[in-house]
Amino acid sequence: METPSVPSRDFFRDKVLFVTGATGFLGLALTVKLLRDVPCRKLYLLVRGGERHFWDYYRQVLSPDQLQSIHAKSEIIILDGNLTKPRLGLQDDQISKLKDQVDVYIHLACSINLRRSLAEIAQSIIDPTLELAKIALASSFLERFVYISTAYANSHLHHLHHGIDTEVSERVYSLRSGDGDSTELEFRDFCISGTTPEYKCHNFPFPYAYAKHLTERLLLRLFDEERRSESLLIVRPSILGPALKEPYPYYEARGSAPATNFLAAAVATLSQRLTFSSRFNNPLRDSTLDEVPVDIVVNRILIHISMKSEGVVHAVVGAPGRRTFQSLWERAMSERRLPWQPRLVWKDVDWHSPLLHDIAHASVIMGTSYLFEDARVNPVWSKMTNEERVMFPLFMNSAEELGEVVKRRRQVRGQLERWFSRKGLPLIFIDLLIGRPISLRDSSLH
Repeated sequence: METPSVPSRDFFRDKVLFVTGATGFLGLALTVKLLRDVPCRKLYLLVRGGERHFWDYYRQVLSPDQLQSIHAKSEIIILDGNLTKPRLGLQDDQISKLKDQVDVYIHLACSINLRRSLAEIAQSIIDPTLELAKIALASSFLERFVYISTAYANSHLHHLHHGIDTEVSERVYSLRSGDGDSTELEFRDFCISGTTPEYKCHNFPFPYAYAKHLTERLLLRLFDEERRSESLLIVRPSILGPALKEPYPYYEARGSAPATNFLAAAVATLSQRLTFSSRFNNPLRDSTLDEVPVDIVVNRILIHISMKSEGVVHAVVGAPGRRTFQSLWERAMSERRLPWQPRLVWKDVDWHSPLLHDIAHASVIMGTSYLFEDARVNPVWSKMTNEERVMFPLFMNSAEELGEVVKRRRQVRGQLERWFSRKGLPLIFIDLLIGRPISLRDSSLH
C-alpha cells in the first residue's frame, strides 16, 4: 500500500541525489530510509568496493525482507569510488553525469578514527569534502550541498568556559582573533606543515574535531566566494546512538556508537581503578552525554533539506535528553559479571594527560557537559503536517529510550566480539563478562 502523500516526502520525488558513506552507520540508515520511504528520481551512492561491497554489507546488517525491499529499486546507481583518491576515484564521464543531473549532494563519509594524526585524518575529511564541494558547485541543478559535521567540532570551547554546561550555538566559531576571515591563512598553514597555530593553541580532544571545524569554515568560504551560500547546509549530529525504530530498533554499526563502545569497555575492563579527567566538583552528576538516535539524525537531515534550511543546524537531543555519566556508569555496572567494580578516580588534568586510563583517553568528553543549541528544529517542526511528524519524528520521547543497557546487550556483545577477535581471544569468555542478549519482539532484529 502506497504511503499517503506528504510534502516533505514529495519534495524528493523528482530529485537526483548523490550520497557518500552509504556503508557507514549513519549512511546505511539514511540510504534505507530514502529507498524505502522517500522515493527520488535517481540515487547515486559512492561506495569504495562498488556494488559487491555495498550488497555484501547490507546483507549482513539487514533482514532478508528489508534487503529485498530495497534490492529491486531501479533508481539506485552505485559508483565505485574512493574519497582518498583524486576526483574521488571517479572517471571523467561519471563526474560529468553528476554535474548534469544531481540536485542534492549529501556528504556523510569520513574516518572516525580518533587516534589518527591531523595530517592523516585530513585525507578523509578535509580533502575529499572540498573535492566534492567543487563538483557540486559546478553542477547545473545544485539545490543543496549537505555536509555532515559533528556538534563536537566545537569541543574546544569546554576549556574556554568555566561553568558546568558549555553552550554551543548553531553557528560557526572563529579560531583566529582579529577582524576578517582568516580561514585561508589557516588552511595555507595546514597545507605547508600538516598543522596550524590554531590547532596547537586551542585544546581539541582529538584531531577529528578540529578537522571538522576547519572543514566547516572552508566550505562556508568556498560557497560564499561562489555566491551560493544559500545552497550549503551543515548538519552537526552529537554522539550517534542506536536507532529508535529505523531501519530497526537498536540498529547500530559495530564500533561506530561511542556510548556502546564505552559500555563495552566498562563491562569488560580488568582494571581496579579508572582515572578520568574533569574539572567538575561532582563529575558523576554534572558530566552529561548528548547521544542522539541515528534515525532521528536521518529524519532531521531529510526534513531540513526539504524545508530548504541553510547554514548550520544541530541534530542533538539537547537539554531534555542528555544523560549523566552516573546513569550510564550505573547501568554498565549492573550488567558487569566480574566480581569487582573498578573504582572511579577523577582528576582535574588535561584530557591528553598520561595519568588517564585508556578508556578515558578514548572517551575524553565523558567528563564534560555540552549544551548544544537546538533552536532551528522548532520552526521546521511547526511547519510539518501530522503525517510528516509520523514519518519523520525529530525528537525522542525521553532520555531513557536508549538508556537501557539490557536492551543494548546485543550491541555491547558485538563490540566485545570485535575486540576479542582482534586480539585472538576465545569468544566464549564474553559470557563471563555480560549476559546473553534478551529477545526483542521486533522480528526484524538480527
